[in-house]
Amino acid sequence: MLNRKTVQIGDIFQILTSEGVCYGQVTHTHPKWKFVVAIFREFFSKTPEDFRSVVANEPQFITTFLIQDGVRQGFFSLMANVDVPGHLSQFPTFRSTNNLKGDDTMWFFWCGDKQWKVQRPLTDDEKRYPRGPSLPSAPLLIEMIEKNYRVERDYI
Repeated sequence: MLNRKTVQIGDIFQILTSEGVCYGQVTHTHPKWKFVVAIFREFFSKTPEDFRSVVANEPQFITTFLIQDGVRQGFFSLMANVDVPGHLSQFPTFRSTNNLKGDDTMWFFWCGDKQWKVQRPLTDDEKRYPRGPSLPSAPLLIEMIEKNYRVERDYI
């Protein structure tokens, strides 16, 4: 466990759910949305010896999240700091909409420094883009893990 409360890129944080303990990693920072985190839905009965193996997997989901507040409030503990793996190193492209209308849905995309919109069905790759940017609360983040939230299935 890390003996600091200031969150940094690469930090691994512990998430306590009703199903067990899982982990997230801080992958990026952004001036407006603060932190981007990857959440890994693998439950552990004991603390992993090497967190690099945890973050080598595909995350359950990626989101913007106020992890700094969650750590300071005691919701999450910082466990380790490891390099962000290559598959998560590029700032993600997020997607959102203000009205789901089937094929006529207007989708907004954002990749940290630019944004654009399209009005057409999403491609299979676009369906895997994280929802947001948004700032779920700590309880909502945990609920998303417990309900096995998958952006490509639950936010079409």
